[in-house]
Amino acid sequence: MRTFIAVNVSDETRTVAQRMIRRIDEANVGAKCVQTPNLHITLKFLGEVQVERTPEICSAVQKAAQSTLSFSLECGGLDAFPDRAHPRTVWMGVQSGHEALMQLQQRIDQETRQLGYQGESRQYHPHLTLARIRASLENVRPLQEVFQQFDPGPCRETWIDEVLVYGSFMQRGMPSYEVLGRSRLR
Repeated sequence: MRTFIAVNVSDETRTVAQRMIRRIDEANVGAKCVQTPNLHITLKFLGEVQVERTPEICSAVQKAAQSTLSFSLECGGLDAFPDRAHPRTVWMGVQSGHEALMQLQQRIDQETRQLGYQGESRQYHPHLTLARIRASLENVRPLQEVFQQFDPGPCRETWIDEVLVYGSFMQRGMPSYEVLGRSRLR
């Protein structure tokens, strides 16, 4: 099953993200928007994992979590990968708490590497994915207007006190996430 490690965000952050998702959807640029319940900040994507390996993954995440203090973060802003001129993924960034989140991600990466799960070749950039753009780049002009007109600023803080291991399943063509393990931060 497809597996990833993530932290959740506050209900207020989800509400703000949902407003941005609606604006992206209204831009009619062929965006595949993320469903509000599925919003999260990925710390590590493991890919296809055999179910039998789930306990050792959860144990590695637990070890990383136990060495990390709980912290707060704030999400906000609107941006895109690889950039706004060529948007493929539209996201909300992490505006505060970035350093603590980076340290947690590095600990998780270190623990899961010991299990044979390689890290990303790109530098980790924490974000909340809002939509993936499928349209040709010539047809994304309305999205440029969304970038220019809509900046929610920072949301109220999200308290990060646990890390989740998720399994991802397709149901009726939409991803559905199931919590496979929870690890409390110190």
